[in-house]
Amino acid sequence: MDTQKNLFILFGEWLQARQARRCESASQSHVSRPLTAWLPTRGNVMFTLAMIALLIAAQSVGALPLGQPLVAPEAASTGTIAYQGRLADAAGKPLTGTYSMIFRLYTVATGGTPLWTEQWTGSNGVRVSDGLFNVMLGSLTPIPTSLVTNHASLFLGITVGTDDEMQPRVQLGSVPFAVQALTVPNGSVTTAKIADGAVTQAKLSLDRLGIGTTNPQSQIGVKDLSSNHVALTLENADTRAGIELENEVATSPGEAILNFGVGTGRGISPKPDNVDQAWFRIDTRQAWKGFAWMWKKPDSSSTVTIMSLSRDGDFAVSGTKSSVVASASYGQRKLYAVEAPDVRFSDEGIAHLQVGMARVELDPIFLETIEGEYLVHVTSYGDASLYVAEVGQDYFVVKAREGDPNVAFAWRLSATRKGYAGVRLEEVGLDHEAAK
Repeated sequence: MDTQKNLFILFGEWLQARQARRCESASQSHVSRPLTAWLPTRGNVMFTLAMIALLIAAQSVGALPLGQPLVAPEAASTGTIAYQGRLADAAGKPLTGTYSMIFRLYTVATGGTPLWTEQWTGSNGVRVSDGLFNVMLGSLTPIPTSLVTNHASLFLGITVGTDDEMQPRVQLGSVPFAVQALTVPNGSVTTAKIADGAVTQAKLSLDRLGIGTTNPQSQIGVKDLSSNHVALTLENADTRAGIELENEVATSPGEAILNFGVGTGRGISPKPDNVDQAWFRIDTRQAWKGFAWMWKKPDSSSTVTIMSLSRDGDFAVSGTKSSVVASASYGQRKLYAVEAPDVRFSDEGIAHLQVGMARVELDPIFLETIEGEYLVHVTSYGDASLYVAEVGQDYFVVKAREGDPNVAFAWRLSATRKGYAGVRLEEVGLDHEAAK
C-alpha cells in the first residue's frame, strides 16, 4: 500500500472518530447545541491543512512504497556502465549521506557538448558511505549503443549538487566498450547484420587482393577452368609465381586430384614461362591413389615425377636414394641404395668347406619374404674351384671341384620379393596426367 493511500485512510478514520464522539455527546445531554459547535477547532484546522499538504506533496514527488529503500530502477546489465567513485569535501574528508549528482558523457576531456546526461536527484539521490559510492550509469537514462560503438574515447563528467562539474573528467576504460559486442549478436556476422555500403572494396583493398578485379598486383581467384577443373589461386603478377589449390574431378564419382602448386600456372593466365613449376598432388583415383611431387622446368615441355607414394606403400623417386651417415673422421656422408630392374631381396654370409663340401641353411624368416627360385653366388677365399652342387627349398650345397678342400668362401643369395613377381621397369603413370 502506498503513502498516498495510507494518508487517505488515516484522514477517514479521524473523521469517523470525530463524528462518533459528537453523536455520543449529543445522546448524553439531549440538549441542542449552537451552530458554532459544528465549526472546527483551531487544532482541527491545523491538522486538516497538514493532511492536505501531505497529499499534494505525495502526488507531486511520486512516493515510493512504504518500507522500501530509495534506489534507482533496475536496468539490463548490457545497457549500463558500472561506476564507482569517491566523494570528499574541500579538506579531503570523506562524506557520508545522500547527494544529488548529474553524470554526462563527452568525447573530449574539457569543454564540448555532452552526448548523454543522467540525473540522480530527489528520491534517486546517490548514497555515499565514508566517501564511496556506486552507480549503474544508464539505469535511469539509457545509454545508446551507438554512443559507445561510434566513439573511440569517452569522458565522464560528474556534478554534485549545485557545484560546478568536477575536473578533470574521468576517461572510461575498455570495459564500457564491451558494449560493442552487442553489434554482433550470436557471435556471427551475417548479410543481414552488415549495412549496405558498410564493407567496401576500398576499405578491404580488394584491388590489391584481386577479388573482383581484372588486373591486380596480387590476385586471389576462384576459377572454373573447365567442366571438371576448378582452381583457387593466389598469384603475384610481378613474378608470375603463385600458390594454387586445385580440385580436378575425374570421370568416375568419388575420384579426384588435389594439387597444391607453386608457380604452376595451372589456372593462372597467362602461364608463367620463366619459372619452375611444381605440384604436390593427392590422387584419389582408383587407378593409382596416393600422392606425388611433380616438377617442370621452364625449358622443358614434360613434367617429371620427383617423388611418389601410392596407397599400397610403393615409394619412388626420380633421383638417388641414400642414407646420411655420420663418420668419425669425415663428417656426414651419403651411402646410396643398390637399385635393380625388379623388386628383389638378398641375403649373404661366410661358410667353410669340410672335406670338399658345405651345406648352407637359409634363414627361415628371410624365406617367408621371397618367392620363386633364388640365385646363389659363391666366392672362394683360397686356392679352390667351387660350384653350387644342389639347391633345396631352404638350403644349398657348395662343393670343391679341385683345390683346398677346407677353404672358406662367401655366398650371396637374391630372390623376388614376395607379391612382386613380374614387376619390372614399370612406367611412371603420372607424367602425362600432370603435364597440362
